[in-house]
Amino acid sequence: MRSYAAVIDPTAQIAPTAVIGSPFRPLLDGRQIRVSTRTVIHAGVWVGQFTAIGQGVTIGACSLVEDYVSVLAGSQIGERVVVGTQAWIGLGVTVGDDSVIKGHVGDSARIGARCRIAGDLIHRQLDPSLPWDDPSAEEPAPIVADGAFVGWRALVVGGVNIGAGAYVCTGALITRDVPAGHIASGRNRITHPRDWPGALGKSPFFRAVGNSV
Repeated sequence: MRSYAAVIDPTAQIAPTAVIGSPFRPLLDGRQIRVSTRTVIHAGVWVGQFTAIGQGVTIGACSLVEDYVSVLAGSQIGERVVVGTQAWIGLGVTVGDDSVIKGHVGDSARIGARCRIAGDLIHRQLDPSLPWDDPSAEEPAPIVADGAFVGWRALVVGGVNIGAGAYVCTGALITRDVPAGHIASGRNRITHPRDWPGALGKSPFFRAVGNSV
């Protein structure tokens, strides 16, 4: 098997069972995804037990990647990011600085700085008759702007834009854009914080991210 170069800062702490620079599986048609860049683990990074970091992944300084995490090839993790136990980050994902990832992040999703993702960012699969990993089956991925929050077991589906400082409630199903500074709940219910009936609308979160309440 061909070995791929990885650059690991001497101050990084890597668990003995972690795998750094692991290749992505072959596609169903036999092709192999090729990554030309090296895997880079920056200063102060901590990688837990049984975690797999793919080829061409970059993990920024002082980030913490807990146990049983998968970060697939070509993803870019910013600085001071926490990736929680059993989180899954797909191919070519970008995660901004100071974010927390606890859920499932589908291929090519983009997450801004200071975001917290506890739900799942997934693709729609409009035509399930296409081969699962065929290039023609690729669809737009969710984009989450700076300072947004996606709650536990929430689903953000397809090429959806979650605006800066938006809040997606626990268990929500979101298939449409959420404007900056708004609350998304239930099935595509979008509410401005001033119109929210409970305590969430008065949360310091909205003031902290510069939203008007």
